[in-house]
Amino acid sequence: QIYLRVAGSFRVAKPPAPGRRAEVKFDTLELFTSGGRRIFSAGWLFSLVRAIKPSLQNGDDDTAWLETTYISDRVRLGRGNKGSAFILERLDSRPGPLPDL
Repeated sequence: QIYLRVAGSFRVAKPPAPGRRAEVKFDTLELFTSGGRRIFSAGWLFSLVRAIKPSLQNGDDDTAWLETTYISDRVRLGRGNKGSAFILERLDSRPGPLPDL
């Protein structure tokens, strides 16, 4: 099996966006074997795409976003602006619920 890791930063989307929407800026793209060995890293790809299409970073309609559709103490399910589905697992070991967006 191969595992994909995509990571980055986020901020709460400005109104009139729904309250559970976050604008995201991806900066990490990695592939791992089932044993945890990284076999591919292409975080530079996100920088290249933003350089070619600046609207991805200035808040225009093409800005990437993630809308949370379910929240539990450990897992969030969400949908991205391009129709992607996400399962986000909390890696932080501190107890308690995740903070609201």
